[in-house]
Amino acid sequence: MKEKYFSTFQLILLALFASLVVVAKIALKTPLRLPGHSGIFWMALIIVAAAVVPKKGAASLVGITSGFLAAFLGLGDFGALNTFLSYSVVGIGTDLAMLLLPNTENLLAAGLVGALGHIGKFIVKYLFGVITGAPVGFVALGLLWAILGYVVFGALGGMLGAMVISALRRAGFFAYLAEKR
Repeated sequence: MKEKYFSTFQLILLALFASLVVVAKIALKTPLRLPGHSGIFWMALIIVAAAVVPKKGAASLVGITSGFLAAFLGLGDFGALNTFLSYSVVGIGTDLAMLLLPNTENLLAAGLVGALGHIGKFIVKYLFGVITGAPVGFVALGLLWAILGYVVFGALGGMLGAMVISALRRAGFFAYLAEKR
């Protein structure tokens, strides 16, 4: 019999992390009014999810699942398709970045993974602006500021995720999880 890639328990864990991403987007609003500021919460949760279920594709699955949930709940500022793609690309970008930098307990590596993963959301928003005919030339004046926001907040979220992973390891969570499998 062929072995499953993700166990049912792992899929439930990833679904819980996906719902936490959506809940964080709803409940943890910061009054910063800076582009990409929610990346602190997103990236921390996605990176922790990928550490709890250490398989390729875990972050992508969290991104896609949270994208479905967020689109269903009507979150986002440009409609369901943009919301779904933004969340999905964050997860996929995080998985791709983790191929290059797999040690997410290292603050620098986790910060880079968070920045690279979160920049995917900016790319989706930029492409939707181009496709819909928004005056991208006019918007280009603020693009550097927006990219900087996505990179900085994504990196901070990645570092927060690394600190959570370290705290979970010190608390014995991963040893407990290994026993329960």
